[in-house]
Amino acid sequence: MPLGPWATNGALQPWFVSWKARSKNPSEIRFDGLFSARACYMLHGVLVMIHILLLTFRVGHWEHRVTLPFTAKNDGLWPAVLSASLQAFYTDFVQIYTAVLLFLTQRLVISRTLARRRKLTAIHDISGAWAGLGSALSSVWRQTIIPASWWTTLAVTAYLTSISVLHVTSSTLLQFKTFNTTIVTSMPTTLGWLDDESYNSGANWESISPSIPIINQLPGLVTAGLSNITVYDTPQTASIVGNATVNATTVTSHCGLLPNVTYFAKNSTVNVPFIVDGVRGSVVLSANITWSDQIHVLQVLEVDLPSDNISVADADVFLMVSTLLEIQPSVQKEVAVNMTFDYYSSTGESVPSVIQVYFLQCSLSANTTEGVIDIQTKSLLSPVPISPPSTRWDMFQWTNQSYTWRDEISFALSNLASSSGFEFFDASSQSIDLSITDEYIMSLVGLNLTDQYFRYLNGAPPISNFTLRPDKLELAIAKAVAQLIWIGQMGISNGGLQPGNGMANVSEELIALRLNINFLPLSFAASASAIMLVLALHMTRAFNASQDIQAATPNIGVLQLMWLGHRSASINEVLEDVEHPTEDNLRRAGMIDVCLTKTISDEEELESSTHSLSDEVNHDHDDEM
Repeated sequence: MPLGPWATNGALQPWFVSWKARSKNPSEIRFDGLFSARACYMLHGVLVMIHILLLTFRVGHWEHRVTLPFTAKNDGLWPAVLSASLQAFYTDFVQIYTAVLLFLTQRLVISRTLARRRKLTAIHDISGAWAGLGSALSSVWRQTIIPASWWTTLAVTAYLTSISVLHVTSSTLLQFKTFNTTIVTSMPTTLGWLDDESYNSGANWESISPSIPIINQLPGLVTAGLSNITVYDTPQTASIVGNATVNATTVTSHCGLLPNVTYFAKNSTVNVPFIVDGVRGSVVLSANITWSDQIHVLQVLEVDLPSDNISVADADVFLMVSTLLEIQPSVQKEVAVNMTFDYYSSTGESVPSVIQVYFLQCSLSANTTEGVIDIQTKSLLSPVPISPPSTRWDMFQWTNQSYTWRDEISFALSNLASSSGFEFFDASSQSIDLSITDEYIMSLVGLNLTDQYFRYLNGAPPISNFTLRPDKLELAIAKAVAQLIWIGQMGISNGGLQPGNGMANVSEELIALRLNINFLPLSFAASASAIMLVLALHMTRAFNASQDIQAATPNIGVLQLMWLGHRSASINEVLEDVEHPTEDNLRRAGMIDVCLTKTISDEEELESSTHSLSDEVNHDHDDEM
């Protein structure tokens, strides 16, 4: 093939001399090859290690330790900017990193491809595949027509696909996500339970106790600080979201039978004897006649104590009940007291009826524990332990007691100034006037005073048909006491108790941001990085590449092909036979073995280097591994 007048020896001489003057010496060429290879393998290995490290963090969720709480200053724009900045930084890092990998790997693969004996068409396909993923897929498709380099073009396609996977997953691999967290702090509270001295402040119980039934009559009433028989501290602010640990005091009651009670119908009193610490005494209670199936809270009129060192009675709640009790006959003889009620029958005549009543004494106690409340709703979340209730009726055991909150509360419950409005009269004009507290306690155990009153008006006989259980009565007394304490803290100016102030530990709930590694994108990215490392080692022949064999040209482009064409007569002869330069015709003509290499010796100068471009026409359609 003629080279033209511009390619004469006279014209080529200046260019060739200039090219030789600017050529690198052999040691520099070898150093560049070693540096590129080592940098390529090292960077691939580092990429794999990065993803292994991220997988380790993801398995242990260690990345969640990187958090950013929401505040008034950063609850909007700043978290979004931070999350977007993190994604942009990681995405840019991946793109720059993979660009360096692509540059080194492409350079090494083409150099090692040119340094081996293989088909000219294979060199063309491999070089073209590195232009991009679309070109790589096109090169793979061409192998179905004229197979020249199946494995290498597939490897290049897989490598470029892995880079695309890294680019896609980089935007979603690291993210800041919101989560709920808690911090422990303290906050002011209003005490639900006061000390004993606070109850001796002259509260107007006559106006407070009638309000107890309102709590159950208004189901929508917010009872913050009260839960069944438990009163607890409440937060003074609702601006914090979370839970608070506060003091929760549970009121309990234990009721027992009083034996040997003497009833005086003339002055409507009863005398209750007792023995405390070996000392005998007695308590005088007010006790009017009663209708059947009723409960009366009795007032203490007098306490007879021979010794000043003994204090009893005022701290307990005394009751008179006219219901049935499940007790043994021998016990019933000891505790039952007969009262006569002359009722008017339906015919209008007076009919005497004997009603058997029992006198009970209920002691009060309080147990303070820690409870957890919701700050927003001020409701009690954790159940408070309650002592097991009584399962049978026993005799009451008297104990020596000093003045406590129980004295004030028992007095408030026995307040008779608040009438229920239901008044019963017998034929001798004796009246039964139950208080609002009596009616409320009856309703808690299952008795209906309204039904009883209508029975009385219709002339029905006072016959008991309700059996009172000790656990129900004790729960009713405890509930009434807890509600009375809760509703009584309305302030001294309003005639009640002055609420106290305290502090409570708060588990404040916050919405915060934390770093999150998404497992699915990470698994794809880790797989892609591992595939890239394996393919780079395979395509660059890392384990059997000779450092003394270098390609005659570092790349395959238009200029390199023109240069090779001028220096290889056999390549020119093959390509001259192609009349129509279509892709298939040129690839078919390029199915010849070529080896574009030069051997480098450290001891030789560039001017004495042996350049060898050998080619051998071979039209066999073989493939390489």
